[in-house]
Amino acid sequence: MAAVLLMSPVSAVQAKSPVPAASSAVEETQFRNLAADLPYEWSEEPEASRPDVGYKLTDGKYGTLDMNDPAWVGHLRGKTREVVFDLGEEKSIGKITAHFFQDYPTNSILVPLTVSMYVSDDKENWGLLSHNATQLLWGEGPPRQETFEWDGSRDGIKGGYADGKLAYARYVKVTFTMHPSQWSYIDEIEIIGTDDMVEGAVKVSAEQPRFLEPGEATAGIRNLNLLYNGQYADGLGDWSKERIIPNISYVNKDGEPVDWLFDGVLYLGLASPAGRDFGVGQTILEDWKWYLDKTFAAAGDMQQLNEAAVEVGTKLNQPDHKVKVVLMIPNPGEYVNDFGDVDGDGVSESFNDSVVGQEKALENRIKVVQWWLDQVRQRWQEANYSNLELVGMYWLEEQISTSETGPDLVKAVSDQVHNMNLKFFWIPHSLAYKSFMWKDLGFDAVALQPNYFFGGMDSDRLEDAANLAKQYGMSNEIEFDDRMLTDDVFRERYIEYLDSGVRTGLMQNGFRAYYQGNNAVYNLGVSKDPSLRLMYDWLYQYLNGTYTIDSSPTLETMAELVRGYVASNEINAAFGDELSYRLQIIKLLLDENKPKDAVTYMQDFLAHIHDPAVQAQGLISASAATLLDTYAQVLIQTWSEGWGLSNLAQGLSYTISRPPNSSYPDSGNELTNGLFGGTDFRNEQWQGHAGSAYPEERSRTITFDLGRNKSIGVVRAHFLQDQGPGIYAIMHSNSNKSHGSSVTFTL
Repeated sequence: MAAVLLMSPVSAVQAKSPVPAASSAVEETQFRNLAADLPYEWSEEPEASRPDVGYKLTDGKYGTLDMNDPAWVGHLRGKTREVVFDLGEEKSIGKITAHFFQDYPTNSILVPLTVSMYVSDDKENWGLLSHNATQLLWGEGPPRQETFEWDGSRDGIKGGYADGKLAYARYVKVTFTMHPSQWSYIDEIEIIGTDDMVEGAVKVSAEQPRFLEPGEATAGIRNLNLLYNGQYADGLGDWSKERIIPNISYVNKDGEPVDWLFDGVLYLGLASPAGRDFGVGQTILEDWKWYLDKTFAAAGDMQQLNEAAVEVGTKLNQPDHKVKVVLMIPNPGEYVNDFGDVDGDGVSESFNDSVVGQEKALENRIKVVQWWLDQVRQRWQEANYSNLELVGMYWLEEQISTSETGPDLVKAVSDQVHNMNLKFFWIPHSLAYKSFMWKDLGFDAVALQPNYFFGGMDSDRLEDAANLAKQYGMSNEIEFDDRMLTDDVFRERYIEYLDSGVRTGLMQNGFRAYYQGNNAVYNLGVSKDPSLRLMYDWLYQYLNGTYTIDSSPTLETMAELVRGYVASNEINAAFGDELSYRLQIIKLLLDENKPKDAVTYMQDFLAHIHDPAVQAQGLISASAATLLDTYAQVLIQTWSEGWGLSNLAQGLSYTISRPPNSSYPDSGNELTNGLFGGTDFRNEQWQGHAGSAYPEERSRTITFDLGRNKSIGVVRAHFLQDQGPGIYAIMHSNSNKSHGSSVTFTL
């Protein structure tokens, strides 16, 4: 979701020395290191400053606890790395080890979160031996080493080989995940085995990486919309019917539903009124009761969702349609000592094992989750929502706890959820610990967060997140928030998510969860700005599997839309021919450099598709007309701006009613020099103004003298919002635009 959470350190772990060449079931004399002095292939070459000049992974030289030891090979940021070995022919393999280095934070070197090991007969189809999670974690400390290993005698072989201890294969692949901003150092990989086919050695069946598809595991949900209904100072956690309608239905520019949008809603909250966090495990019983009361109140969030579903169903002539609902389970934090009494025995439940012991702490955590589930079931049944269906529960903690009992807690909660005949959902963050274990712990539907939208990661993060999701058999989350309404950088990232979904097959095949901040979908859906409304329309297309890369509005893309709608019977074939002909006429007008005439004809095109008689005859569906409308509006706006208009303020001087802050001064032309400040508030192009407790000091008036009366068609002002350092966009603006000699903005 909104942030990447790193794991806490495990202080008891000591530095590991290199493992011996053979152990356990492969300690027989005929076993050796099959990788010794063997060449190999990297999926991506190491950094030039820490190169692999040849056979560093197989020369038998282990790196020391010194980052400058030349034995280490270094990789920085980016996608998961792969190393592939060709043994020359099929051989029996009993053990694989990979050796890594950690020196953090001094030198920004971290061991991988996960190292995976595979075998293959053809170098294309790979069978999984094991996923291995770090035991060092990512805590600060002195330089340390860690060896990841698959040992067949101990770990067995995945895929139904209960008695398998040895793999028989020609190719071996080792993959390791990369932190988005840190180094990974590796020096040795050993493949312990023998040239012969040892009795009991098995060929490992290949697994085809694929996304988790919508179906029984997801309770039939393809697109799950996250609606945050916790405590917010601005009230955005309180969901009204009006805000919900553009989230569950595709609305036209008048706000009227013309189709369904998301087919599932996840209600979840992060903060309580006391400021405690449900996700990281700070909340207590009074917070849990507050959330339940708020969500299930007579006019609360769930009732608002039901009323929205009733209204949309009525308007779409589907009065029996039910919206599928998933509800969160708060994280019962393992350090909470005084949670509250849920069973009436007069004793407040403690989850702190240092106080009540590990077994009792786990028992109490399981107990309070059962209380929560019982409350949810009781309140749901009492409310008897007509147009909602409770299909699942969502585990709010975004990684598997690193504590010893963390996996046991999730397993127990999974059993509780399944006993209610519900599905168990999870959305781990991009660096979640042991996320590959999701099936073993009892989750049904999982969508991995790429976390690319929020910054700090390279653009190939989306591809890597998709590959990891396929590798682990889960799916991905789509992420965006309100910043895309005002910042082109974030809008472009949103589009990158959509494009990536097409390239990776997520849009076509995968279950998806959607993080939208808290109001982005609504704000896009009701926006009167065609370029923002287009983002809402593209989301609708993506949800329905019809979005295409590089589908920016042009006459060609509009014609393609018409053809697609004819093929899907949303536009009558003869009517589609008529619309295509009108678009051809408009193209001719543009070719003749007649944009005003093109605008007039496009406005006529819009009037035609919205003609009540056309609608009554069913010649075009409401959703098709809505999408074509947005494309047409964007084009009209573009052509209108091209009627010989220019930036009249370029290079002009101006006056400001109050001077900027001295830390962010104005040299006299920052507002008119044609240079934009970007998203970094430190960029010298930004002019900064401080807020004030006195209303009369909050406004600014900027006046431009154009020299004489001129025709003004568009006035724009560019602002930055970055809440981290306390920068907020304007609360209100007013521009006086006419045939006058000045333009005034009041902020």
